[in-house]
Amino acid sequence: MRMINRYEAAVTAAPCRPVQGSTGGVSLAEAPALRFTFRAAVRPDKQSELRRSGSVRPRERRVLLARRGLPLRQGDHLYFDGDARFWRVMQVRHHPMHTQVEAEAGE
Repeated sequence: MRMINRYEAAVTAAPCRPVQGSTGGVSLAEAPALRFTFRAAVRPDKQSELRRSGSVRPRERRVLLARRGLPLRQGDHLYFDGDARFWRVMQVRHHPMHTQVEAEAGE
């Protein structure tokens, strides 16, 4: 697959790791020391045009096509330039020439 350079943008990834609190509870928190920036073609996902049943709002999703070998996992946070929201990684698919990442806007 040929990379799409027209929609290329800088994306900052903040990996989330499990953290145990003082009471013993475990939650996911961003690891600031592990942040990295990469370039990817960012496109809206076709599923974001449809309203899901039982949902009050349409889900806003994006598909990223990046170079292969990104250390992303489900649950990591992404940040785009000019957008104050974080985007949660929903799925990562590794292909021979690229990595496809599906992200959903967080609240």
